[in-house]
Amino acid sequence: MRNKTIWMQTSPMASFASCLIAFAFLIAFLCGISTNASANDPIAAGSESQTLTYEKDVRPIFKAMCFHCHGEEPVLAGGLDTRLVRLIVTGGDSGPGLVHGKAAESLVWKRIESDEMPEGAKKLSVKEKETIRRWLDQGAKTARAEPENVEDARFTEEELSFWAFQPPTNPVVPTATNSSLPSCNPIDAFIAVKLETAGLDFSPEADRATLLRRLKLDLHGLPPSREEIEAFVADTSDHAYEKWVDDFLSSPQFGVRWARHWLDVAGFSETDGNSGQDREREHAWHYRDYVVNAINNDKPYNEFIVEQIAGDELIQGPLDNENARHVELMSATGLLRMAPDVTATDNKLVDRNQAVADMVKVVSSSVLGLTVGCAQCHDHRYDPISIDDYYKFRAIFDPAFPLEQWKQPDQRLVDMTSAADHADGEAIEAKAKQQDEDILKRKREAAVKIQAQKLADVPEAQREAVTKAVTTPVAERTEEQKTLLLANPMVHPIDDIAGNLTVYDGPLHEKFKAEEAEVAKLRKTKPLRRMIMSVRDHIESIPKSQIMFRGDPEQRKQEVKPSEIFVLTRSRSLTDLPLVPAENQTSAGRRLAYAKQITDGSHPLVSRVAVNRIWQHHFNKGLVATPSDFGAFGQRPTHPELLDYLAQQLVTHGWSIKSIHKSILMSRTYRQQSRRTPDHEQLDPDNRLYSRMNLRRMDAEVIRDSMLFVSGKLDSSIGGPSVPVCEDEVGRASIGKRKINDGLFAGVEDVGARKYRRSVYLQSRRTLPLNLLETFDMPIMNPNCDARRCSTVAPQSLLFLNDQSVLAFSENMAETIMPLNPTSDERIHEVFIRLFAKGPSATEREQCNAYLVSQRALFAADPNPEWQKTIEQSSLAPDIRALASLCQTLMASNRFLYID
Repeated sequence: MRNKTIWMQTSPMASFASCLIAFAFLIAFLCGISTNASANDPIAAGSESQTLTYEKDVRPIFKAMCFHCHGEEPVLAGGLDTRLVRLIVTGGDSGPGLVHGKAAESLVWKRIESDEMPEGAKKLSVKEKETIRRWLDQGAKTARAEPENVEDARFTEEELSFWAFQPPTNPVVPTATNSSLPSCNPIDAFIAVKLETAGLDFSPEADRATLLRRLKLDLHGLPPSREEIEAFVADTSDHAYEKWVDDFLSSPQFGVRWARHWLDVAGFSETDGNSGQDREREHAWHYRDYVVNAINNDKPYNEFIVEQIAGDELIQGPLDNENARHVELMSATGLLRMAPDVTATDNKLVDRNQAVADMVKVVSSSVLGLTVGCAQCHDHRYDPISIDDYYKFRAIFDPAFPLEQWKQPDQRLVDMTSAADHADGEAIEAKAKQQDEDILKRKREAAVKIQAQKLADVPEAQREAVTKAVTTPVAERTEEQKTLLLANPMVHPIDDIAGNLTVYDGPLHEKFKAEEAEVAKLRKTKPLRRMIMSVRDHIESIPKSQIMFRGDPEQRKQEVKPSEIFVLTRSRSLTDLPLVPAENQTSAGRRLAYAKQITDGSHPLVSRVAVNRIWQHHFNKGLVATPSDFGAFGQRPTHPELLDYLAQQLVTHGWSIKSIHKSILMSRTYRQQSRRTPDHEQLDPDNRLYSRMNLRRMDAEVIRDSMLFVSGKLDSSIGGPSVPVCEDEVGRASIGKRKINDGLFAGVEDVGARKYRRSVYLQSRRTLPLNLLETFDMPIMNPNCDARRCSTVAPQSLLFLNDQSVLAFSENMAETIMPLNPTSDERIHEVFIRLFAKGPSATEREQCNAYLVSQRALFAADPNPEWQKTIEQSSLAPDIRALASLCQTLMASNRFLYID
């Protein structure tokens, strides 16, 4: 029995470690504010001598802050149109808007300087105001002659020629003259050139134990075992590291870890998203398993995308439940079903429209790396994406999501259960029904006897009338009969007695209850029905695709045809997408035609976005730091040539994701140590040049899985239904199912060893995340997550101090270490190896030994009677508890929580 007071006494080291994390991150945050803000700002004022133009410098500000009222609305506010300089000069109701070369006399400047405009809380920044003032004082210049028709000025050449909208180049691998590399792989060559320009070089390579821990946590989300560490450190052959990279990439655990990254951007969730009634999606796990298998099989990325957007359209002819390929393709379309969809409970037009809008956001952000959803109500404020583009893009999916012929979530499920499983299930159900009927029959027989006994207790003068009353259907009883039954409250109809035997015969009720439980167990042996969350076109009536004024589905305007976003087509020759199904086809074919277009290797973004995400998860930040926004408001690539090189490599290597992983992992860039130096702090403080490795905190799931691994409890099985998560008696998320006894909550049913499965296999509920995962920033999918946020907050320290799962992991770890390590030094060494992949230093060993001695003394002196009985039974009990305390404390340390 654990003594809570003493356990809390062991935890200041955990709290202190977490406080150090908080302090370090606070300093890093404060130091990084100005740099990050500058890097994110797509609008720069430039030097004082720089000549500013409307198109390049001022229009982006006006487009973001002014066009909505002064350009895009049918009625211009104040009669002023800011889309062209000559229209600003003409002005509106208050007169000319600007005076060339004189900001102080320009009406537009007076309104901006005084913050009268733009209206509302959001005003222009100091930098933006300064840009406009300088432009006005310089004469309000334009880059070129303005078009006669303002509609022809919807997008400028500057917007259309933005780097992300141009096809990837084929850069020549550079040569760095001063690099310390004896030989360079292409990634290192691109990195080395920029380092050399900045007067930097690569950091030394990380030691082998650190490198192995980094590699396995990156690829599997688990720390290395003692056996792996010893083998890797001992293997000094030329190709040892490459062999381990290949082995880790070929392990099924690679797919488990890297599926989680894709599931984030896909918005994977096993509930619909209604905050009040977050309805479960009990079949969503098929999509998760599809992703795991695809990554493990190194499914070419182009096929991976095509299958998720249009897997159903790849199937020729009717669905075949016995065809594993058909099951795979239908499961893949789960991507289009992952966004929140509350129409099961609120099936209003606005809710349907929102479900489609969220689906569009998931697809466009995950595959294209663009914020296409920002054009749902008006032209995109930063990118050349019009509202027309948005609805043309959405039209690709309209046949599958028709607002007027809407299918609610359960109506979209497709039963792909095999014939054999159907037959087995029907046989088991028939047997269960037979048992149900037998139990019901015996219940009624007992009820007949009970009713007869109760009627016998009725006075003889009333017995016949009461008998007639109780056997008369409720709706046909007279007032007199009702009064008679009220006067004899123990007399009830046979069916009522049979359904409430506990009132009349408690033991008999318990007997039947046990039999019914056995029938329930029998039903649980039925093969699971293979119900797939999927998408199929509604071809009976292909909906008309229309622009919605201000995104309102009640205000539909001009009709549009399905197509790619215009700016992404300028460098490509594309055929029109189909409008109606071809002859003998069961779908419109739009999604398949589009998916093939974007994965033909010529798309400006698809391959770049894919390789950037891989880089992001190895280095904690992508070459483009905004992985779902490659547009003007996102950050520019730190190494554009390297990004294009990797994008081209992905395509030319058969879209193999594992090949990109291996290229990165084999680079010196990846294998560097993470130690900072004065040169790093001065010349590359944010490590944008990759002069060292980035220190990264584990994701929430990796923290939990790693604690399970080091405690010896991890269940690393692959696939299958998710482990249920439910509310416990106080409303907290708990692993297991709610037990209901006679309609009342009766606790959480233990799911046995399944509770030790990897975190990706725990039920993912939007409104009920596990405390441990939520505390360490597991995202809520609304609708998806492009990059994990890393917070440092007090609840993280408190979790390591008090969370029951952390305490259990610590005890389990100590219990597995004690029998195999007879001395204190050996136990400490094993703890360090499991947690940090390295043994302790002499000083650390000495400190830990002192800690164990003090903790053992505290536990041995605990006067709790139950605990003293435990000590009598096992003299090692205080030692195990002290060791568990050390494990708990070290689990809370930066050294465990961070990947070096």
